[in-house]
Amino acid sequence: MIAATKAEIRKLLTVRSTYIIFTLSVLLAVFFAFYADGLRAGQTVHDPSKLAGEVTSAISAVALLGALVGVLLMTHEYRYNTIMYTLTSSRNRTRVLLAKIIAVSLFAVVFSLVLAVLSPSLAYLGIHVKGLHLVHQVFPVWSLLWRSIFVGWGFAMLGLLLSVIIRSQVGTIATLFLVPSTVEQLLGLLLKKNAVYLPFTALDSVLQHNKELTAVSYGRVALIALIYIVVGWLIAWQLFLRRDAN
Repeated sequence: MIAATKAEIRKLLTVRSTYIIFTLSVLLAVFFAFYADGLRAGQTVHDPSKLAGEVTSAISAVALLGALVGVLLMTHEYRYNTIMYTLTSSRNRTRVLLAKIIAVSLFAVVFSLVLAVLSPSLAYLGIHVKGLHLVHQVFPVWSLLWRSIFVGWGFAMLGLLLSVIIRSQVGTIATLFLVPSTVEQLLGLLLKKNAVYLPFTALDSVLQHNKELTAVSYGRVALIALIYIVVGWLIAWQLFLRRDAN
């Protein structure tokens, strides 16, 4: 299992798209946190939750980009038919799938932590360079920490899950972007407050808690998202075991 996990991590670190996506996410943080929310902060310096909002906004903005890393790790193998070599090099398919989940999970945790630390730091630096002064900040470290990691990990798991089921690179990426931005938005108009029971909406609510949408706690919406992830992976696992590789 350790060898399989190391192999997947090695694949993750040798794919050029991993570095492109990570760099793009950092550049977005520099632009929005340092420039837009720092150098051009204006009256927002009087907001006691400004730096906490930088954390949640950053993770919410780049979570889908982080999920793309897991999608490409899986779909590249189907696209170039290297999945056959991966499967034949291991004793069973479950081990292969679990190794991919662990590798993508590790990346998602590191990715989320970097953005969660970088974004408020850049915003603070921009405000300092501009010569402005923040009011006393309310910054719930542990709450922001687990929520940021959970959402980053959750999006990565849903992206990898879709790639295992769909297997097509274009189809998976299209689904990953269309479902939260279009499908769930339209369903939300019908479901109203019950829209929180949709998978991506539940994940987003862990970060951007909308009191008009739901009165439930962060932990409860996280549990809703986790149920989708667990059930979805049970289905994906069975399909991965039974379907042909190519």
